[in-house]
Amino acid sequence: MDFFKTVNNRRSVRKFTNTAVPEAVIRKCLNASLQAANSSNLQPWEFYWIRNKEKKNQVVKACFSQNAAKTAKELVVAVARIDTWKRNRNFIVEEYKKQNKFIPIINNYYNKLIPFAYYHDRFGISGLIKRIIFVFINILGYFKPVPRGPIYKHELFETVTKTTALACQNFMISLVAEGFDSCPMEGFDERRIKKILKLNWGCHVVMIFGIGKSDADGIYNERFRVIDKLVIKEI
Repeated sequence: MDFFKTVNNRRSVRKFTNTAVPEAVIRKCLNASLQAANSSNLQPWEFYWIRNKEKKNQVVKACFSQNAAKTAKELVVAVARIDTWKRNRNFIVEEYKKQNKFIPIINNYYNKLIPFAYYHDRFGISGLIKRIIFVFINILGYFKPVPRGPIYKHELFETVTKTTALACQNFMISLVAEGFDSCPMEGFDERRIKKILKLNWGCHVVMIFGIGKSDADGIYNERFRVIDKLVIKEI
C-alpha cells in the first residue's frame, strides 16, 4: 500500500467485527512501533499486549466498557516511563563501546547530562535541587540560548509521553498496512489500569488501543479537518 494512502486510511474505529487478528501481525506492528524516533534514544516506552482474558475484561471495564474496547479483538496499552532511563542508558553505552564509538562527547552526554535531566526521586528532593541550579541557568539565558528543562517530574513525564506517542503512531500506521484497524483511547481510569498492570509511580498510561477489523458502522463520521492555513504556518 502507498504510504500516503496508508496514512489516509488510518481511522479511529469504534466498533470491530469478530475477525481475529493474527498474532504475527500484532508482533510485527509492535516491533515497527519500536523503530520510532525518540529522545536521546532512551526509548522510555512499554507496550502491554493484554492476552489474559480476565485482565482483558478488567481493562475493558477501566475503559468504561466503550465499544472500541468492548468489541476489540486485541488490546494494547502504551506506557511512558521516567524510571527506565538508567537501564536503557547502560545498554546504549555498551552498544557504543562495542562499536568503538564511545567518544568523550557521548560519555559526557549519557553519563552526566542524562542523569541530571532524568533522575527524580519519588519525594521531589532532586527537583528542588534542580530548581536552584536552573535559577542560575536562566540568568545565563539572558545572554545566550540555554536548556530550560526538564526540571520538574511533570516536565519529564511530558518528554517521555511525546516520545511514546511517536511510537504509538508507528503502531497504528503499521496496523493499517497489515489490513487492520485501531482506536487510540484516552478515555480510561488510569489508576485502575496501573493497578491491573502493576505499574509504579514512574509510569504514565499514554493511550490504550482497541484493535481489529472495522465493522460496517465502526467509523462514526466522515473525517474532516480545519483548513491547512490555520495550522500550517510559513514564516
